[in-house]
Amino acid sequence: MRIFPKRVTELSGDQQDTRICLTFDDGPDPAHTPRILDVLAEYKIRASFFVLGAAAEQFPQLIERVINEGHTLGNHTYSHPHPWLIMPQRARTEVSRATECIWKITGDAPRWFRPPHGRLRKAMLDQARLENMTTVLWNHSVIDWGPLGTDAGIAQRLEEVKSGDIVLLHDGARQHNHPGITARQLPRFIESLLQKKILPVALDQVV
Repeated sequence: MRIFPKRVTELSGDQQDTRICLTFDDGPDPAHTPRILDVLAEYKIRASFFVLGAAAEQFPQLIERVINEGHTLGNHTYSHPHPWLIMPQRARTEVSRATECIWKITGDAPRWFRPPHGRLRKAMLDQARLENMTTVLWNHSVIDWGPLGTDAGIAQRLEEVKSGDIVLLHDGARQHNHPGITARQLPRFIESLLQKKILPVALDQVV
């Protein structure tokens, strides 16, 4: 795993490493997170979920299910503001408040942090570091959002996933995300990975 000042962008540059990490952002979502969890359970695959504190408060049972089924939880801020458009104090509070929400539900503080939109803001990164979290970005986005988030487009970008990738997907339907398409494409994608002997793992299985 390549870590740059407590920041992760990909698992490895080693071509012999056949692992990848599937990461899901913006949940939990009562319509889509259970569908995705069902698929992961069917194939006995572990993944990582970067959750919003506000959604965690609203759907704590989904947070509990994520943990009980062996997946990893990460902090994705409380309400998903753009890091560059808020004051430093709010940037710090967004991180700490989400951690508090996760801790109240699970009894554990998250080890991983991902800023909204992947935009780096010193105040957020400092707060994550203060809370002993490693910031995790990605090196392969499926772009399951916006006008490019079509069945064909998502399927094509999933096919391009390679060993060592940290893959960005979404289980939350906020704004322009298309988690329904992601959930629909997921079984075929996982079967393709297994045929290629590529193993999806959770972040906690790597570090």
